[in-house]
Amino acid sequence: MISDDFINNELIGCSKRIYKSDKKQMFHENRHTRNNFSVKSHDDKYLFRLFLRQSCKFIKDFSVGLRWENADKYIGVSLPIVLLRCQGPHEGGTPLGADIHHSFHIHEITAIDIQERRFSKPSYKDKTDKFSSFQSALFYFVSRCGITNAHEYTDFEHMSQMSLAEL
Repeated sequence: MISDDFINNELIGCSKRIYKSDKKQMFHENRHTRNNFSVKSHDDKYLFRLFLRQSCKFIKDFSVGLRWENADKYIGVSLPIVLLRCQGPHEGGTPLGADIHHSFHIHEITAIDIQERRFSKPSYKDKTDKFSSFQSALFYFVSRCGITNAHEYTDFEHMSQMSLAEL
């Protein structure tokens, strides 16, 4: 049985490192720029996927997330599990201001989500003031997820030098 403490401390909070990126820089696909990074815990026990997405039309519409890729080895779930997703404002299917999707917000998986097999849509969601742009969400995310070598990847270095006006 998986617990919220295991998810937060052992998975999201464990020290991690990026070992491969799909591309050297964000690339355009459909109406977004995107990239993915292969990540593993420092003890090589857990495998993750860091995903970055940003709308080309509305730059505050973005997603920075962490997916657990080898859950089958530990809890018998063969599908990837989205553990954490930091998002900018986007269409939520409700009138403007009626739900958190119109603000900066965070989605997190819970033990109940996993028990109920909701692997890609974490049920816990909350507005946040921890970030207010794609860049600040990325820095919050890297810190929260314990990613120790993000600075080694071109995109991260480039983004750290960008001003908010460029984003």
